[in-house]
Amino acid sequence: MKYNKVYFLHIPKTGGRFLTKYILRPIENILKDNGIELVKSPEDMRQHAGWPSWIDDKTYVISIFRDPCEFFVSAVSHSIAIKNGLVDEDNWNIIKTNTEPLEISKDELYSTAQRWEYIKDFQSKNFVLSPDVEHRSILQEAMVKHENNEKFSKEEIYKRIRRVNLMIRQKDLKLIDYNLLIDKILKDLGILSNIKIDGVDKEYFKNNSSEILFNSLTKEDLEYINSMFPIDREIYKDDSMFWLPTN
Repeated sequence: MKYNKVYFLHIPKTGGRFLTKYILRPIENILKDNGIELVKSPEDMRQHAGWPSWIDDKTYVISIFRDPCEFFVSAVSHSIAIKNGLVDEDNWNIIKTNTEPLEISKDELYSTAQRWEYIKDFQSKNFVLSPDVEHRSILQEAMVKHENNEKFSKEEIYKRIRRVNLMIRQKDLKLIDYNLLIDKILKDLGILSNIKIDGVDKEYFKNNSSEILFNSLTKEDLEYINSMFPIDREIYKDDSMFWLPTN
């Protein structure tokens, strides 16, 4: 199979900026030299575009999936950081340096869960949401679907995830040898290269507030959050859905 496009299906809060900065950007010119386009989402979609209608057999698709509880806590923490002006929008939307971790109460977590009905099984929905019309964001598209009470096909979700060429667990991402990951992508695409990356800052995108909040959760808290994400949880625990790197 000769691929002519690489598309990163970037699910929010899954480590996608990390993959983009340290894996995709370094090999972008190599891809271009081999007639392969690294497809980017329109800026107004903030690099989150779900499953576009133009994906075809010649599109090499990459995505990252995260533990549902970690995903939700991270999403809430990032939202609160934005409200408090702590996000550096000119620098990969990281939490501004020298910023003290926010104290986020569990009440905030629970009240957000009640307000964000549309975010249930959100990671899975990214594989069936296609905001090609009017350049809606993936979140806006999810809201519209929720307001219209539109159902999602679990069968279609699984079909598309299995179509993904390279599916990575977010936890595994920081454990993977990034040279091994680059070798995997280039081998799949039939490209020869000796490009290597070392000395990657694995803490660059870390949100300490999110980590503190997550570590404070009880078993009951985690069960409640997981109840919002039954399909996401099922997928995350299924080894067959993910690339398992071997040295």
